[in-house]
Amino acid sequence: MGIQGCGESGTPDGAEAAVTSIPAPLLRDYRHIGGIESIAVDGHRYFFGYDFSEDLVLSPLIDDNELMSVFAETHMEQRDGLHDREYWRDLVDGSLEFSGLAEPESCSFESDQLRLIVTSLKNIAETGVPAPDFDYPYHLRFLLSSAGQWEEQFTATEEGMTALQGIESSAGGTTLEQIARDVLLETRNAMNVAGGNWAEVFDALGQ
Repeated sequence: MGIQGCGESGTPDGAEAAVTSIPAPLLRDYRHIGGIESIAVDGHRYFFGYDFSEDLVLSPLIDDNELMSVFAETHMEQRDGLHDREYWRDLVDGSLEFSGLAEPESCSFESDQLRLIVTSLKNIAETGVPAPDFDYPYHLRFLLSSAGQWEEQFTATEEGMTALQGIESSAGGTTLEQIARDVLLETRNAMNVAGGNWAEVFDALGQ
């Protein structure tokens, strides 16, 4: 699911692989100023470029350190200009320990957790019974929105979270069933517009 570089044999081959299989950026308008972020899905590490000034994901999810470095060298820059692969490799390595977007514990996701989000929403949509333990992590929604250039912003999710958990009554007389259906729709929309392989990596959110 993550993008790896491949040598002539078709297998990952370090620096040479990265040079021959550089993925396309999600945004082709210009070379964005950005940094390197990373997340883990089911314990597997993925890197991506991020434009902090515009809150936009710049790359597919890349699970190869060297390939991420080459992608950044080719398609990104920093405020002081262009940099070589070695410079970007240091930022890739640094993303394992630090995120400019969220606390480290918010940067790891499990497929079981993602499937539970969808299952819980479907149950609420069918029964109208809130789920006190329902959790749709903010950072997950933020990343999916950013990977889709904010075409989907999870407004119903943000506004309806406490109602879905049974903490507060729903606003404006909207039923829990409708809120859950709206959140499922937002999730589908976000997956449909997410660039690169983001929807593939988070396919456990599929419905």
